[in-house]
Amino acid sequence: MEKLSTGVEGLDRMLEGGIPKGHIVTVVGAYGTGKTTLALQYIYAGLENGENCMYISFDEDEESILQDAESFGMNFRDYLGKNLEIVKLEAIEVKESLRKIKSDLPMMIQSSNVQRIVLDSISVFETLFDEAERWKALATLRDILKKAGVTAIITSEANKSIPTVSKYGILEYISDGVICLKFVRRGEFEETTLGIEIVKMRRVRHSRKVRPYAITENGIVVYEEAEIF
Repeated sequence: MEKLSTGVEGLDRMLEGGIPKGHIVTVVGAYGTGKTTLALQYIYAGLENGENCMYISFDEDEESILQDAESFGMNFRDYLGKNLEIVKLEAIEVKESLRKIKSDLPMMIQSSNVQRIVLDSISVFETLFDEAERWKALATLRDILKKAGVTAIITSEANKSIPTVSKYGILEYISDGVICLKFVRRGEFEETTLGIEIVKMRRVRHSRKVRPYAITENGIVVYEEAEIF
């Protein structure tokens, strides 16, 4: 089974080599846990490997994404227009023309021969739909990504009550894998630790332990041999 590096060595080891090619993986986490950082590292690993990549944002423009990457030492500008495409999708416009997305997004992926793709953050998109429409919209996106054969990371806000679950609890059912980034605290007055958990990953005998990680000047670093406490 071919696997793609996440761009985070410790996470790759927890996944026994990375994300299986063709998987759709949801990265769930509260604000400040590093979801976008992980998504950027995932894309950068592909760029450095000569893969064609697409970064789709629902809330940040191209320059903001380039600057976010640069703040962690990742120079996306060198790849822009070569094997990197950054797309800003206005969520409201997507809702109003979901039929258009069904035709346009596959063509965008095919024309650029995209292998890796990020959708950040899907929660902005989800909020526009009621429950029944939300299922349909997310299933449509899943079908597009699966048919295109890309390996995708989708970032999502966590449910406020359950940190390992996406905001609306739907993405888990359309994804092949779920990675949770969360704040862990032993007691009310104890210092907060960042913990990463692979909730599920189809066809991978992955680690099931919560491991500590840090957001450094070079991005996320996972300490896969360390205990959370």
